[in-house]
Amino acid sequence: MINRFELNYERGDVFLISPADKHYFNIEEKTHFLFILFTDTYFLQNKRNQKRYAWIMELMNDRGLKERQLDMDEHYRLIYTHILEAVRLYSHTTVREHSDWLFDQLVAIFGLFKEIAETQRIPQQHELYVDRSISAYIHQHIFSPEQLQVSLLAQKFNIAPSYFGTYFKKNFGSSLRAYINTYRIELIENRLKSKDYTLKQIAAELGFTDESHLSHFYKRARGFSPLHYRTQRTK
Repeated sequence: MINRFELNYERGDVFLISPADKHYFNIEEKTHFLFILFTDTYFLQNKRNQKRYAWIMELMNDRGLKERQLDMDEHYRLIYTHILEAVRLYSHTTVREHSDWLFDQLVAIFGLFKEIAETQRIPQQHELYVDRSISAYIHQHIFSPEQLQVSLLAQKFNIAPSYFGTYFKKNFGSSLRAYINTYRIELIENRLKSKDYTLKQIAAELGFTDESHLSHFYKRARGFSPLHYRTQRTK
């Protein structure tokens, strides 16, 4: 359970959990867990690292990413298994606080996680770094609509404001508004599946004025009310 969202897990699954996340495991049989604990300063120790590894912190803070199950095929699972086993063995044979080898293994773990996430969220033709950065930024700031204005995005990613809409549609296959709305609908439905969220709470979290605003937005996109969706999902 991560942030009140239930995710099934099995052997070989990997989860990114930040200090801000509330989580626990419902364990029904004997299970072995491998926890790798670190602070943000581990990757961001200096200005050079801050620029080079900022994407790792973006992954750790991407709440939307944690609310879905990443599908890892056997190829990825095998790679993860070997890396994590190597890290486990290394931790038993040395107590080096600053190990370049260990640092590289953790970067590799995050790199694989990022690759899997992008494969499932972004069409393969979006290989440019700026496209991945825009998508990650939108997902990271989806709870703060004021941060997703065209003028701010254009400035952040050095794209002319007048051209940003054309650029986005060309590279993502939809308008910025449609992309954001599709992701917001997904987050709304994730919350509607949980009885722990009221419409008022969902509206407040996702930046809607009130429940009526949320309901109007959802019904216009889906053709039925959010309460109808919740009723159908909880039958």
